[in-house]
Amino acid sequence: MIIFLNILTSFFFSFSQLYAQDLIKDEDYYNTGVNHYDNGDFKESFIVFFNLSEKGNKDAIYNLSNMYFEGIGTTQNFNKSLKYSWLCALNGNDKCIKKIKKIKDKLSEDEVIAISKDIPKRLEDNFLIRNDLISAFKLGYWFENFSPEIDFEKSYLWYSVSVSAGMYKAMKLRDRVAELIDKKKLNELQIEANEIFTKNKYFGKKGDENDI
Repeated sequence: MIIFLNILTSFFFSFSQLYAQDLIKDEDYYNTGVNHYDNGDFKESFIVFFNLSEKGNKDAIYNLSNMYFEGIGTTQNFNKSLKYSWLCALNGNDKCIKKIKKIKDKLSEDEVIAISKDIPKRLEDNFLIRNDLISAFKLGYWFENFSPEIDFEKSYLWYSVSVSAGMYKAMKLRDRVAELIDKKKLNELQIEANEIFTKNKYFGKKGDENDI
């Protein structure tokens, strides 16, 4: 009974945190997390950063990668630290890019590959369901640079989708990857990219561009 009450209390606490977040701007909510951290209220700051990370807040994702690595405000978890470090690196954070190898050295190869499966799934959902165009670009970059299983075909596919969606800075990256792919396969990938883009254009739901 005591365990059940603790779980219930935790649920309502988390719910109240989410409710409070809806009533204030993300920037102000983030600052409350920073204040909690500075005051040594690490559990409270972790909850704030976790909630904001689910909305794609870049600073919150960076903070989570560190808090999971050090075990601050939560139990130490190298798996989750790697996950958030990858997401952070895809936001262009150099500190996270440098930290990835350090975390991977603490995990087995099988663990690293298992964790990596969640990244493209999360990005695909953000693009296909929330219509977050940046996620298509991140998918291309993920498969070209960060995935433990580098896949230039998938990289080309998602770079192509992102260019079609209006992210023209991906054009050079798309064409660079294309040089590494068989010409016959390129045609198949172009057809697939068009299908993804067309489906998203007419059926995708508008979402927060910060979602990741």
